[in-house]
Amino acid sequence: MNTIIRVIGSLACAVVMGAMAAGEPQVKVVLKFVKRGAVQALSPLAFEQRSCITCQLLADPAFDRDNQRETLVALSVPARRTLDLQFRTAGTSVKRVLLESGDLKFDVKGDMITVHMPPVARDAVTAGEFATHIVEPGMVLRFEHADPARRAGFYAQGDFPALQRRAADNLEFAQREVIRRTGLGAYVAHEKLGAIQVMGFDTNFPHGHTDAPPHIHMHLRWPLNAGTQIGHYYIDEQGLLARNEVGIKAIGGRGQNFGRGEIFTTRDVQGRPTYTHEITKQGWLRLGRADMDPCLIRPVGKGFDSGAIVECPQQEMVSVHVRDDLGAGILRVTAGNVEEIFRYDIDTGELLSDPSPPPATESNYSPQS
Repeated sequence: MNTIIRVIGSLACAVVMGAMAAGEPQVKVVLKFVKRGAVQALSPLAFEQRSCITCQLLADPAFDRDNQRETLVALSVPARRTLDLQFRTAGTSVKRVLLESGDLKFDVKGDMITVHMPPVARDAVTAGEFATHIVEPGMVLRFEHADPARRAGFYAQGDFPALQRRAADNLEFAQREVIRRTGLGAYVAHEKLGAIQVMGFDTNFPHGHTDAPPHIHMHLRWPLNAGTQIGHYYIDEQGLLARNEVGIKAIGGRGQNFGRGEIFTTRDVQGRPTYTHEITKQGWLRLGRADMDPCLIRPVGKGFDSGAIVECPQQEMVSVHVRDDLGAGILRVTAGNVEEIFRYDIDTGELLSDPSPPPATESNYSPQS
């Protein structure tokens, strides 16, 4: 990757920077400079070392990025300090500056951009993510948007995995449908077991997250995360599920691999079975609570890129179809006769649709026991 940012400053400044950084606690941050229009470069973007002599560009390809949508810059900055970081570029080419999931204030004067950095206590490196989060009782669905203009890492070259990503789209929301229909999310919330994480895969290599080959997740994130059993349900070129590779978070537990026809049981922090996944011989998915007969998720056509059909015992069958309009920032999810419309920020993926209705008026408030 070509160098996307350079440093302006003297050798003496660099010496002072090194000396001061040795005694100053540092944190890693990633800034996202969103481009105004589809321009390939920011003419170029150059960090003014004099604006922060204890800051350092990291030049790390796992974090730095430049594409027609955005430029990502990784820096080491002093912890818990309020800073003005200056960068030289064509000021009119920058629409927004982002840290993590939110905007930073910045000023433009000529070719100088001054970014007002708040005090940061720990590493903040996720600005490169492009996903929408939908939160429901006991569950978070993380929908990754597959933008070819942002492709990077494992997916930087070769055929873009559009078919597998469409399959993941439908499978994510099919799993959500099972979570809702079986009451699994409500059970996890009531028992305070953590939160179910439904995810697909990133194609833009955010903060060095390879996320390949294409796959989906549905894992129960334990409180404090350690002990979480994370399954990776890999999607083949036909849009079907091939295998499940499971790892254990943080406690050194041995991972396991599950092929077609083998059942993987997710357990809670007390070791109790919570729900099961089974990739069928056909590459479909059986999913259900451990105390109930499972639901079957099968493709509408040959592969899950065509949509997903959810069949739960004693319930009406429902078909799930997902369409993601990147240009408009609209995610359309159809489940049977219901079409949901989620609007999101086209620069960050942040959900713009209201996640809940406004509260009742004070005179209509009903106390909860």
